[in-house]
Amino acid sequence: MKRVEITLKDEDRHHLELLSTSGTCQVRTLQRAQVLLALDRGVLDSQITEVLGIERTRIWRIRKRYLSEGLGRALSDQPRPGRPREYDDKADADLVALACSAPPVGYSRWSLGLLTEVARQQSSLLKSVSEGKVRQVLKKKGVNLG
Repeated sequence: MKRVEITLKDEDRHHLELLSTSGTCQVRTLQRAQVLLALDRGVLDSQITEVLGIERTRIWRIRKRYLSEGLGRALSDQPRPGRPREYDDKADADLVALACSAPPVGYSRWSLGLLTEVARQQSSLLKSVSEGKVRQVLKKKGVNLG
Protein backbone atom coordinates (compact mmCIF):
# COMPACT_ATOMS: atom_id res chain seq x y z
CA MET A 1 0.00 0.00 0.00
CA LYS A 2 1.38 3.37 -1.01
CA ARG A 3 1.97 5.77 1.86
CA VAL A 4 -0.08 8.95 1.58
CA GLU A 5 1.91 11.98 2.66
CA ILE A 6 0.17 14.84 4.39
CA THR A 7 1.27 18.41 4.67
CA LEU A 8 -0.46 20.46 7.32
CA LYS A 9 -1.58 23.99 6.64
CA ASP A 10 0.34 26.58 8.67
CA GLU A 11 -2.69 27.48 10.82
CA ASP A 12 -3.45 23.78 11.42
CA ARG A 13 0.16 23.12 12.45
CA HIS A 14 0.11 26.12 14.80
CA HIS A 15 -3.18 24.97 16.34
CA LEU A 16 -1.85 21.42 16.85
CA GLU A 17 1.35 22.66 18.45
CA LEU A 18 -0.61 24.85 20.85
CA LEU A 19 -2.93 21.94 21.61
CA SER A 20 -0.06 19.56 22.33
CA THR A 21 1.64 21.98 24.74
CA SER A 22 -1.44 23.39 26.50
CA GLY A 23 -2.18 20.32 28.63
CA THR A 24 -5.90 21.06 28.80
CA CYS A 25 -7.39 18.62 26.29
CA GLN A 26 -8.49 15.02 26.28
CA VAL A 27 -5.85 12.32 25.81
CA ARG A 28 -7.47 11.08 22.59
CA THR A 29 -7.40 14.57 21.12
CA LEU A 30 -3.78 15.01 22.18
CA GLN A 31 -2.77 11.69 20.60
CA ARG A 32 -4.52 12.62 17.36
CA ALA A 33 -2.70 15.96 17.34
CA GLN A 34 0.62 14.21 17.94
CA VAL A 35 -0.07 11.76 15.12
CA LEU A 36 -0.85 14.58 12.69
CA LEU A 37 2.27 16.50 13.70
CA ALA A 38 4.42 13.39 13.29
CA LEU A 39 2.90 12.63 9.89
CA ASP A 40 3.59 16.21 8.84
CA ARG A 41 7.26 15.77 9.81
CA GLY A 42 7.46 12.57 7.72
CA VAL A 43 7.77 10.13 10.62
CA LEU A 44 7.02 6.54 9.60
CA ASP A 45 3.79 4.91 10.79
CA SER A 46 5.75 2.13 12.52
CA GLN A 47 7.66 4.69 14.60
CA ILE A 48 4.46 6.50 15.54
CA THR A 49 2.83 3.24 16.68
CA GLU A 50 5.90 2.38 18.72
CA VAL A 51 6.23 5.75 20.43
CA LEU A 52 2.53 6.51 21.05
CA GLY A 53 1.45 2.91 21.61
CA ILE A 54 -1.46 3.02 19.17
CA GLU A 55 -2.51 0.76 16.31
CA ARG A 56 -1.53 1.43 12.71
CA THR A 57 -5.17 1.45 11.62
CA ARG A 58 -5.80 4.35 13.99
CA ILE A 59 -3.10 6.34 12.23
CA TRP A 60 -4.68 5.52 8.88
CA ARG A 61 -8.09 6.70 10.07
CA ILE A 62 -6.70 9.97 11.47
CA ARG A 63 -4.81 10.63 8.22
CA LYS A 64 -7.87 9.82 6.10
CA ARG A 65 -10.15 12.05 8.19
CA TYR A 66 -7.72 14.96 8.01
CA LEU A 67 -7.38 14.69 4.24
CA SER A 68 -11.09 14.27 3.55
CA GLU A 69 -12.82 16.27 6.29
CA GLY A 70 -10.26 18.65 7.76
CA LEU A 71 -8.63 19.24 11.12
CA GLY A 72 -11.79 19.51 13.21
CA ARG A 73 -13.04 16.06 12.25
CA ALA A 74 -9.57 14.52 12.52
CA LEU A 75 -9.30 15.62 16.16
CA SER A 76 -12.83 14.86 17.34
CA ASP A 77 -14.78 11.67 17.92
CA GLN A 78 -17.42 10.66 15.45
CA PRO A 79 -20.97 10.97 16.73
CA ARG A 80 -22.20 7.61 17.94
CA PRO A 81 -25.73 6.41 17.57
CA GLY A 82 -27.42 5.69 20.83
CA ARG A 83 -30.63 4.29 22.06
CA PRO A 84 -33.26 7.02 22.31
CA ARG A 85 -34.52 7.89 25.79
CA GLU A 86 -37.57 5.91 26.83
CA TYR A 87 -38.86 8.59 29.18
CA ASP A 88 -38.57 12.33 28.80
CA ASP A 89 -38.01 14.97 31.47
CA LYS A 90 -41.77 15.23 32.11
CA ALA A 91 -41.94 11.53 33.00
CA ASP A 92 -38.89 11.89 35.26
CA ALA A 93 -40.50 14.89 36.97
CA ASP A 94 -43.75 12.94 37.47
CA LEU A 95 -41.82 10.09 39.06
CA VAL A 96 -39.88 12.41 41.40
CA ALA A 97 -43.09 14.23 42.38
CA LEU A 98 -44.73 10.92 43.15
CA ALA A 99 -41.74 9.79 45.25
CA CYS A 100 -41.85 13.07 47.22
CA SER A 101 -45.57 12.78 47.92
CA ALA A 102 -47.13 10.86 50.78
CA PRO A 103 -47.29 7.07 50.30
CA PRO A 104 -50.68 5.39 49.79
CA VAL A 105 -52.90 4.60 52.75
CA GLY A 106 -51.61 1.60 54.67
CA TYR A 107 -47.95 2.23 53.90
CA SER A 108 -45.51 4.18 56.03
CA ARG A 109 -43.04 4.92 53.22
CA TRP A 110 -42.37 4.32 49.54
CA SER A 111 -40.53 1.23 48.33
CA LEU A 112 -39.25 0.78 44.79
CA GLY A 113 -41.87 -1.86 44.06
CA LEU A 114 -44.71 0.25 45.42
CA LEU A 115 -43.51 3.37 43.64
CA THR A 116 -43.23 1.48 40.35
CA GLU A 117 -46.71 0.01 40.73
CA VAL A 118 -48.34 3.36 41.55
CA ALA A 119 -46.42 5.14 38.76
CA ARG A 120 -47.70 2.62 36.21
CA GLN A 121 -51.27 3.18 37.40
CA GLN A 122 -51.23 6.96 37.67
CA SER A 123 -49.02 8.26 34.86
CA SER A 124 -49.76 7.70 31.21
CA LEU A 125 -46.08 8.41 30.49
CA LEU A 126 -44.85 5.59 32.75
CA LYS A 127 -47.12 2.69 31.77
CA SER A 128 -44.25 0.23 31.25
CA VAL A 129 -41.63 1.57 33.67
CA SER A 130 -39.49 -1.00 35.48
CA GLU A 131 -38.14 -0.94 39.02
CA GLY A 132 -34.62 -0.57 37.64
CA LYS A 133 -35.59 2.51 35.66
CA VAL A 134 -37.35 4.01 38.69
CA ARG A 135 -34.20 3.42 40.75
CA GLN A 136 -32.02 5.04 38.05
CA VAL A 137 -34.23 8.12 37.77
CA LEU A 138 -34.38 8.61 41.54
CA LYS A 139 -30.62 8.20 41.85
CA LYS A 140 -29.96 10.64 39.00
CA LYS A 141 -32.26 13.22 40.59
CA GLY A 142 -30.86 12.67 44.10
CA VAL A 143 -34.09 11.39 45.65
CA ASN A 144 -33.74 8.95 48.53
CA LEU A 145 -36.73 6.82 49.51
CA GLY A 146 -35.31 6.20 52.98
